[in-house]
Amino acid sequence: MLSNPYQLVIIGGSDAGISAALRARELAPAVEVTVVVADAFPNYSICGIPFYHSGEVTAWPHLAHRTGADLEATGMRLLLNHRAQRIDPVAHTVLVSDLDGQPRTLSYDRLIIATGAEPVRPPITGLDLPGVFPLHTMGSSLALEQYLTEQ
Repeated sequence: MLSNPYQLVIIGGSDAGISAALRARELAPAVEVTVVVADAFPNYSICGIPFYHSGEVTAWPHLAHRTGADLEATGMRLLLNHRAQRIDPVAHTVLVSDLDGQPRTLSYDRLIIATGAEPVRPPITGLDLPGVFPLHTMGSSLALEQYLTEQ
């Protein structure tokens, strides 16, 4: 039996994780939802990145489905720039760390892992050269934009 309110931790801040968090808040308003987001961009349209670089989307913030403030207004807590390091299913804890490597332990009653996928980097010579960018995250997209601006 879950305590009320109970702790829900979601690892992953893209569409699947945010959708789960929003649905949990809708169905059980007392649930305490924490979303662990590996970067500073929760709920962005990663599929829209090419449209940003082509100019069809005029500003990168327009790729956000919702702002961080919108999400937090629903009652969820966002841990931006945090990565899950270890899950202890017996103790019902997740060890996370921030960009500086500072650890933090989160307790949960329920856990959702919605991390998505990592792109396959084919064994092609030159993938690590300056000017080569895999477009998988907002961070990589902004790095490409900076690189192009400085050229």
